[in-house]
Amino acid sequence: MDRKQVGRVVLVAASVCVWVYLVFCYPTIRLFTLLLPPVIALHWSKTIRWRNVFISIFTLLWLFVFHYESTRYFYLTPFAQREMLKFKFLFPPAGWIMFFNVDDSYSYVEVYGKKGEALQPIDPHDILRTRTIGFDNIHRNVLSTVYSRELAGPFCRFLKRRLPYYDDFVVVAVEYPSVSREPDRRLQQALYRCGP
Repeated sequence: MDRKQVGRVVLVAASVCVWVYLVFCYPTIRLFTLLLPPVIALHWSKTIRWRNVFISIFTLLWLFVFHYESTRYFYLTPFAQREMLKFKFLFPPAGWIMFFNVDDSYSYVEVYGKKGEALQPIDPHDILRTRTIGFDNIHRNVLSTVYSRELAGPFCRFLKRRLPYYDDFVVVAVEYPSVSREPDRRLQQALYRCGP
């Protein structure tokens, strides 16, 4: 190893120490200081091999931080029996946020179309005509936004325009009061009708 390589290794080690110091001592800029290594490494590295090494190291560090923050509150803090360090401004992705605080009760809205005397449940995908590829807002319970009777007028006009085959529509609230204790107990209540 010549002097140039030794100097680079010392410079990289010192940079990592400064970076770790900034990350742990300045929580308000922690997320932004996490981005420093890849920017500096990509700027300084001359060869593709070194760039790939720096990107790989950063990816491993980022994955570690990401999984640490995703498991910190529910698993690591009880295991360590003390409050663990939180990365400010760093939130898990939508998948984790959706299940961050799961309530014991669950509710959603169903829409029934009426043709003559027959009531037929309508698939929410037919109402909103969303693609099943990518983010599926049906599974995110987007139809629950029409729960309020104040939205009955606009939603009924929308249903009549979207599904003209039906004579009338009934919007029903479905609730499971306790999913863990009584998973089969299902309560239904008609919220409003769209007909005359």
